Amino acid sequence: MKHLILILILIIFTSCNVEKRIYKHSYTNEWYYTSTMRYQVYKTKFGKRYIIVLNEKQTKFKRQYIK
Repeated sequence: MKHLILILILIIFTSCNVEKRIYKHSYTNEWYYTSTMRYQVYKTKFGKRYIIVLNEKQTKFKRQYIK
C-alpha cells in the first residue's frame, strides 16, 4: 500500500513540470491567437514571452516561445 501511494505521488509531481515554472510575475494580460485557438501569454523572468501547448507525441505540455 505504501508503494502505491509513493508511486501516485511521484506521478503527480513529475507530470506538471511546465506548470511548476509559472510564478506570479509570469502572468500577463495578453492573449495569443492562432486560427482556431486562444492561448494565455506568459513571460519568463527575463521578459521572453511564451505560451503553453500540448506536445501531442509525448502527451506533455511544453513552452512555445513567441515574438
